[in-house]
Amino acid sequence: MLSHQEIMHFRAFGFVVLPGLFTADEITRLHAEVTTELRAAFGGIGTSPDETGGIPGDYLPLAVDRAPFCQALIADDPRLFQGAAELCGAMVVPTPGVATCFTGSETPWHTDQGPDIGGVKFLVHLEPRTAATGALRVVPGSHEPGLARRLASYWAVDPGRQGFPAWPVPAVVLETQPGDAIAFDLHLYHAAENLGGGKRPAWSIEYLPWPGLGDPEKICVVRDLLVDAGEYDGYDRTRWPSWQEWACGAGSVRSRDLAVDRLRLLGVLTAQGATGEQR
Repeated sequence: MLSHQEIMHFRAFGFVVLPGLFTADEITRLHAEVTTELRAAFGGIGTSPDETGGIPGDYLPLAVDRAPFCQALIADDPRLFQGAAELCGAMVVPTPGVATCFTGSETPWHTDQGPDIGGVKFLVHLEPRTAATGALRVVPGSHEPGLARRLASYWAVDPGRQGFPAWPVPAVVLETQPGDAIAFDLHLYHAAENLGGGKRPAWSIEYLPWPGLGDPEKICVVRDLLVDAGEYDGYDRTRWPSWQEWACGAGSVRSRDLAVDRLRLLGVLTAQGATGEQR
């Protein structure tokens, strides 16, 4: 499991790099499942153009029986499910894992969550990533509200917002090799720069803190975040359901069964499948 230093690094700075979390064989399997399913869903790898608005790329929730390794990573694997609980200091609930191929030349500074819920994302690039080829850039500590407010004030008057050269931001570049994973707080500001414009296959998953059952408003916010995490366009949702096939395999894996129970208590899953999911 994670070391005390790794946990404290995450809590202090909002991220931690986990070198060699996956073996070469595991990365080979993950790469094969991600690229095979992206091709099947979109007719190719990286079909979304680099255009203004959002983070360009192909996004596919991947929790189907055709991708057993991706399925198992959601809650069967203690490195992620239990690791997320250690980083958050609380029980967690998983989102579906997402197969991705980023296509943009530049990803602007942003966070992955608006509401004050928190959580952790694991990002696994499936090819080497350097500063010039799309490695994640982070502002350490920007998951904390105080620094986040100061950054917002800085960016509010940045000439870059008006089409002029942007002011620099002191950031750390997290270069990775296949097998490495980056865990970062969902409120951490991050960006990327891909000077060559190449396609960047990756896999990621988010874990949200368990909200308990005593606060209906908080339950609703967490439920909406969990549902939104599996909502993307451009693919056949009957062939790639967010939860149904994964949930059906819960009986044979105790940790998956535990995750399914939490999702059902929150109303994300029903006895038949996911809320709102086409079956």
